[in-house]
Amino acid sequence: MAVRILRKPFLCAAVICALIFYSGFLSFSQKNPLFFLFAREDIRAVSGTILSSPVKTRSGRFYSCDFRLNSVRSADGALGGASGEILLYIPSEIVEALYPGGLHSGGRGEGRESALFETGLHAVFSGRFSDSSFFASDCAASWWDVSLTGRIRRFRALCRLAFKRMMFAWGNAGGLILALLCGARDFTEPSTSDAFRTAGLSHILALSGMHLSLFSSLAVFAGKKAGSIHLSYILRIVIVSVFVWFAGFSPSLLRAFICVLISIFASIAGIPDLPMFDVLCAAFLVQCAVCPSHIHNAGFMLSYGALAGISLFAPLVNGFLSRLFPRSASSSLSSSVSAQALTAPITLRVFGTFSPVGIIAAVFVSPLVTFFVYSALALIIISLIFPIFQVPSGIFMNFLYTVIKTLVLWFSRAPVIGAR
Repeated sequence: MAVRILRKPFLCAAVICALIFYSGFLSFSQKNPLFFLFAREDIRAVSGTILSSPVKTRSGRFYSCDFRLNSVRSADGALGGASGEILLYIPSEIVEALYPGGLHSGGRGEGRESALFETGLHAVFSGRFSDSSFFASDCAASWWDVSLTGRIRRFRALCRLAFKRMMFAWGNAGGLILALLCGARDFTEPSTSDAFRTAGLSHILALSGMHLSLFSSLAVFAGKKAGSIHLSYILRIVIVSVFVWFAGFSPSLLRAFICVLISIFASIAGIPDLPMFDVLCAAFLVQCAVCPSHIHNAGFMLSYGALAGISLFAPLVNGFLSRLFPRSASSSLSSSVSAQALTAPITLRVFGTFSPVGIIAAVFVSPLVTFFVYSALALIIISLIFPIFQVPSGIFMNFLYTVIKTLVLWFSRAPVIGAR
């Protein structure tokens, strides 16, 4: 057994890295350490570039994003150089000034700039530091680069805004679609997010890469129809890359993207049946090297934990459960049990609670969420081609959303382990 494991270099490396990272034995220094000329408590304004799409906080008062500093201004008006990355908190009324249904009067007040707060935007914010985070109160100015890169980033921001407006028209269903496809929880009902967590289903929301499999399958189908396997490889890489670029590199989506790329390149190299667990281990190593800040992210840990559990334990558990249940039921239940085997400790550590009913809940909710995502993707494309179908599509998606929400809320009432 030990010899067999040693023959799997990706597995060995992933296990060693995971033990080092999560044991606390090794701590990472900040990739871009902070530097500025003034004392932190004296800084009243920062200037720099937004590095990630702002994400709404649980309180709903702010949006958080990564921000690269260029300069700072002190309380007496002195301007000084700065470098490094900080976590920036922007008031919701400023970010949502251009959003559908979020046209707050405060977003256009004196001294505030209404802008598309997305990756690549340069901006000047007034506010105060709190540890390594900056809490903005106003946006004094914002601008995009006039270069080709800046124009592309602005085009992406406009596309994301148009998509948010379309999803806003779909109501609560659109809010959940935004969260699943783009990681944006701008319009997601807080009660729904809390219910998923309380019901032990947080890993389902973290597995936000299922749509990449759909796009990859469509590219393979198109390539086969064209009679060119090389075309299918090119289409798969282009389609998933464009989608992830649009949706944003959230930890769970980046995991899915890396897994898809590894599988594609393995097929090109003549290894079409690379075991999923080997792909997952390789993706873990790549993501840890590229984005070490993701290592302690809840979505990162839940995503890898759930898939690792399914890859490792599902066949064994299914062999036992198939003697007690029909094949379809045993397959779903074994996947749920296996996913919970590794996500339960993570959920208990991160959220302070664990819901045993999540094992049963996932059997019913996971297929519905998958159908919900695939239906949303199909209806979005149809609605873009034929706008007349946007309203009936929204009605259908809200029906599915109501079914999912009702089911999740029902399971969330079950007893949990740990303090709420």
